[in-house]
Amino acid sequence: MKILVYDDNPDFGGHQAMACHGIEALAADPCLEIVFMFNPANHKLADRLSGAGIPTCPAPRRFGAPQLQALAPDLVLCIQGDIAQSTKGIRAARKAGIECVSYIAIPHRMADMGAKLGALRDRINQRLLNQPDRYIAISESMKQLLIERGATKPIAIVPNGIPAPPASSHIPPPTSHMTLGLIGRIEFNQKQQDFMVRTFIDHPDVFGDCRLLIAGNGPDEEKLRRLIANKENISFLPWQEDVEAFYEQIDFLLLPSRYEGVPLVMLEALARGIPVLGSARDGMRDILPEAWTFEPENAQSLAKTFSRVRESWQSEIDALRQKIIAEHSLEKFKAGFRNAVCSSL
Repeated sequence: MKILVYDDNPDFGGHQAMACHGIEALAADPCLEIVFMFNPANHKLADRLSGAGIPTCPAPRRFGAPQLQALAPDLVLCIQGDIAQSTKGIRAARKAGIECVSYIAIPHRMADMGAKLGALRDRINQRLLNQPDRYIAISESMKQLLIERGATKPIAIVPNGIPAPPASSHIPPPTSHMTLGLIGRIEFNQKQQDFMVRTFIDHPDVFGDCRLLIAGNGPDEEKLRRLIANKENISFLPWQEDVEAFYEQIDFLLLPSRYEGVPLVMLEALARGIPVLGSARDGMRDILPEAWTFEPENAQSLAKTFSRVRESWQSEIDALRQKIIAEHSLEKFKAGFRNAVCSSL
């Protein structure tokens, strides 16, 4: 059986990383032939696929049913960060009469994501919801969001997975002096680093004995650098492949995002025994204790929640750590992904 994987996203993020793990699991099956068609601008994805020995081809600017039929796949697997991505692959598969599966991370409405002309784009995108033959979602809440938006096609759930943490993982001690960490794409609309910095600065009574460490890169990096200039208790690190060094430096992970899927950094931190505070949305609300979440974009709520949780997290972290390691292993993800993709084959 031949599977064409299609992803026209020019950026490499957590969803692409999970897709690569899943594709590696498919490629390990001698009965499956995998070809990955990717955006030529996504050099990081190309390098990752090359390193894994996955056959690739760049996605042409014009891609439709004739080009797809020339490749003669039995199944098309489209990697969708959101509902508007990789739609060329979905349309081509539909016109060619080839089964199409969407592996989607964030099926949120554009208006809820704060996108320009979001409500109008949502109306246009509504017709895309039932174009794939099947969906693979990353959590129950993402499945429910697809259904709420009008998706009627079958939806499988394959939770994100992470490699087992090193045996020597840093477990933060109970201390009043903490380093709080944010890591990920520097993009204010979604990730809300600017909101976190302002909350940190405006509440010295809560964060006065803390340090804030931000790591990542992205379109708002220069804005962030200007925002934290001359702030002695806020540091910035460019994105590094060695995330272990980052986790070794922090005692608390913060996720103030406006929206998310299921953040890999949340799973990684919890698996290392690092407490996580997150906005009460999406994957954070699904996994974190309710007391560890705060009202999104509400600085007062964030400050009060941190004040409370910093005194009590030790009683909950061990059970949560074991749950993440057991339910979100990379091996479990790979098996679930392969089964979900190949269910009709």
